[in-house]
Amino acid sequence: MSDEDLANRGELATRDDIELLVRSFYRYAAMDELLGPVFSAAQVKWPDHIDKLTDFWSWQLLGQRGYEGNPLRAHEPVHARTPFSDAHYERWLDLFISTLDEYFVGETAELAKVRATKMAAALRRLMTGEHGPASSAIQPLWATTMSGRTGDDTPT
Repeated sequence: MSDEDLANRGELATRDDIELLVRSFYRYAAMDELLGPVFSAAQVKWPDHIDKLTDFWSWQLLGQRGYEGNPLRAHEPVHARTPFSDAHYERWLDLFISTLDEYFVGETAELAKVRATKMAAALRRLMTGEHGPASSAIQPLWATTMSGRTGDDTPT
């Protein structure tokens, strides 16, 4: 990225911002050498998937209700057809974070990175059948306030 690109990044603050993040990330993921075949095998209906994930991240980061479902359990049928490896989780997370960094700066963008890291770890544990205590629960932002956050804490 150029210095100008870096300077033009903004806060991740609105539903439109989240939709830009989700659309951009999944464009990269769908074309990715490792992740693309998983999406292809899952026969993802992109408009519905983008809408659902925009709802999910709007809830997680902005406290905007609208998402219904269980994001972890939703991946079980896909994992059954195309098992996820550690490389899949790592690539998903790397792409997500690099997409965030490409477009956004600020506290909510940093929180999104923490939440994505926790989601990837929780999904991996579920798909591999790992049990035991998770490092911390995934909580939606509305359960907390933004003031005083370091970005790596989880509300209790």
